[in-house]
Amino acid sequence: MKKFYLIGNWKMNPATQKQANQLALSILRGVNKLRTKNVEVVICPPFSFLEEVNKKLSRNVKLGAQDIFFEDSGAYTGEISPSMLRDVGVKYVIVGHSERRRFLNETNETINKKLKAVLKNKMTPILAIGEKEKEGQGSIQEIKDQLSFALDGLKTSEVKKIIFVYEPVWAISGGDKNHKAAEPNDVLGMKIFIKKILTDLYNKRLAENVPIIYGGSSNASNVKEFVYDGEMDGALPGSASLDAEEFIKMAQVLTGYK
Repeated sequence: MKKFYLIGNWKMNPATQKQANQLALSILRGVNKLRTKNVEVVICPPFSFLEEVNKKLSRNVKLGAQDIFFEDSGAYTGEISPSMLRDVGVKYVIVGHSERRRFLNETNETINKKLKAVLKNKMTPILAIGEKEKEGQGSIQEIKDQLSFALDGLKTSEVKKIIFVYEPVWAISGGDKNHKAAEPNDVLGMKIFIKKILTDLYNKRLAENVPIIYGGSSNASNVKEFVYDGEMDGALPGSASLDAEEFIKMAQVLTGYK
């Protein structure tokens, strides 16, 4: 049976620890009722909620972080080290999300350092890549550059531990429920292209086996299209992960996929 990943990116939500605990518990209860052996469910709350949320979770729902710093310790005001994340139970870390690239000026070089820090500290990286514009040769080159720089210096044995996220920036809702997501054909075409790049950088076997999940707007209504027609290995929802019922429905869709 094919394995899927459903990774909830809570972003800067919810407002309080109490709300975060309630959301985590609601998701856990829903997931526990499903037979999700083929679906790895992960939630990524804000840093300040991680420790308390982890106390509510079980092996059916894993804890992820939305970012990381690449040094182990030191005079880096406002940053979170890999060991700090591991200490509170983090298993997965998102690296390279488009919002960090856009609003916090993250570069490909910084993302490469963060990726190495996650791997060094025995956590699973969730590497997001994606183009700003839907069409054009520049968009293709953008994806190629992001991958090449992010993976610079990494061995095959390290790259195979990464979950890749195709995150078309032009297809991210930003909380707008009426926003139109990418079409499955768009997603499939880019998945094929990403695998070609990975084949060129490493080898075909690695490219065929690493998971690539969808990071644009996704919900219970369209996730099946992305995993069936788009051949994605799961999804990284934002807004939908803040609604426990919606998020559980997404897990249910993936659980029922053969």
